[in-house]
Amino acid sequence: MKPSEGKFILLDKKEVKILMCGSKLNVKGGIVSVIKNYLGYQGWGEYTIKYIPTHTEKSKPIIALFFAFAYFRVVLTALFGNYDIIYLHTAERGSFYRKAMILRTLRKFHKPVILHHHAAEFELFYQSLSEKKKQYVDETLRRASLNIVLSQRLIPMITEKSPQASVKVLYNAVATYEKNPYNRDASHVLFLGRLGERKGTYDLLKVIKELDASLDPSVKFYLCGDGEVEEVKAKVREYGIEHRILHVGWTDGEQKKAFFRETMINVLPSYNEGLPMTILETMAYGIPNISTNIASIPEVIREGENGYMITPGDTQALSEKLLMLSRDKELRIRLSEQAEADIKSGFSLDHHITVLKGYIDSLLS
Repeated sequence: MKPSEGKFILLDKKEVKILMCGSKLNVKGGIVSVIKNYLGYQGWGEYTIKYIPTHTEKSKPIIALFFAFAYFRVVLTALFGNYDIIYLHTAERGSFYRKAMILRTLRKFHKPVILHHHAAEFELFYQSLSEKKKQYVDETLRRASLNIVLSQRLIPMITEKSPQASVKVLYNAVATYEKNPYNRDASHVLFLGRLGERKGTYDLLKVIKELDASLDPSVKFYLCGDGEVEEVKAKVREYGIEHRILHVGWTDGEQKKAFFRETMINVLPSYNEGLPMTILETMAYGIPNISTNIASIPEVIREGENGYMITPGDTQALSEKLLMLSRDKELRIRLSEQAEADIKSGFSLDHHITVLKGYIDSLLS
């Protein structure tokens, strides 16, 4: 279950300069969480990062204009700033095409470029393309100096399209705590992710409605995320479960920490994922998870040992697991201890950065 080890090669040079690109840091979502972890990490040593955002969450014309200025800034900075590595965080659709433009330009100047893939729906995106566009994607993957994916299961996402592409695994990671902070007396359930069908939000609402009469009155739900906020509020009213819901909408910072302190279970019944940061963050806090057996999730959650998994859309199984865990405090404590230990041993930020440094050093040597 542990992430792949990077081969660490010492360089003669004293400093490794990384030019990193992704969304603006006020954009909501897991990719920005990863980027913030990188920018806030204090153990980079001789590695330095300059960050240039290439995407903002606005209208399509503003997004295009924002990228046009960012593109020239990135290219000029890379060429005249003596940067060793260009590090591009990418997803699917527009995100991929933006990073492909930067990658193809800088590879012409023999700059090493890493594509770090965070896409949850890359396969759906790829299958929707014409043959000509698929060839463009394949060539882009091959031209990357290195493609980073979030788990062993996602390696074929790259190699099945571009067999000659260079691919390595780097699991997402989070900061850990000195000791398990899980509140054993917590009574609430957390959903942390973009609200909508892809993350299984409506499946969870259906389950809350069905379990309403069976759940202890103290059990309440935090529905935390952006996305279909008003639609979710309307469904809560339709189901008549307002008394079960404490929060609907985005949360971050101190409010998220406060919610963690009152959370006994995290639920993420997604249909498509990469490696969700919400699972790693809550497990690091010792919160047991119920999620789905898709993408990279089975490489983090071990059934019955540190959490539980269901098949996407199986609301009966979700209902059974949620009711069982809400009633069994000793089981929650056992899962909590294992979850927190697993994140420390295999998904800590320290370990993640060490592996990443090894990948970078291998490219530069």
